[in-house]
Amino acid sequence: MLSRFITVFLSTAFFMTSPFSALSEVSSAGQDNAEQKRNEKERVDSINRIESADGPAITRSSPSSELTGVMVDRTITMAGKTFYRAFSNFAMGSPLIGNATITFRERPDARWGSQLWIMEGSRIYFRTQLSPRINEADNAAKEAVQIVEKALLRRRLEVAITSEKDLGSEELF
Repeated sequence: MLSRFITVFLSTAFFMTSPFSALSEVSSAGQDNAEQKRNEKERVDSINRIESADGPAITRSSPSSELTGVMVDRTITMAGKTFYRAFSNFAMGSPLIGNATITFRERPDARWGSQLWIMEGSRIYFRTQLSPRINEADNAAKEAVQIVEKALLRRRLEVAITSEKDLGSEELF
C-alpha cells in the first residue's frame, strides 16, 4: 500500500512541480515541429524544381496539360504491331501527329491479310489492307504518316474556320 502511495505521489509531484517547464517543453516542441515542417517543405521543393544544375527549365508548349498527344495501339497481329512501330518512328518529329490522340485499329483476316485504320475519335484518317508479310508495313507506314498529317492539318483548319455555337465539335462534320 505504501509503495502504491509513493508511486501515485511521485507521478503527481512530477507533473505538479513545474507547470512552466511543461509549457516550455510544449512550446519548444511546437517550434521543433514547425522547423521540421519547414525543412521537409524545402526538401520537397528542391526535389520538385523544374530547373537544376543538371539542366535548364522545361518549357511547356501547352499550359493546360502536360499530355499533348497519345497513340493508342489496338492492333492484334505481328504485321499490325510492326505497322504501329514503324508509324510511330516515322511520325516522331511531326508536331501535328504528336499533338493528336489517334488510335490504330486492326481487323485480321487469314485469307486477305489485315485491315488497318487510323482514327481520331470517330474520324478515320487512313485505311489500308496489309498483307501478312511484315516488310510491307514500313512502306505503308511512311505513306500513312503523310496522309494522316494532311488530314489532321485539314481538320485543324476546318475547326479554326468554322465556328458554330449551337453544335459541339463532334457534331459539325
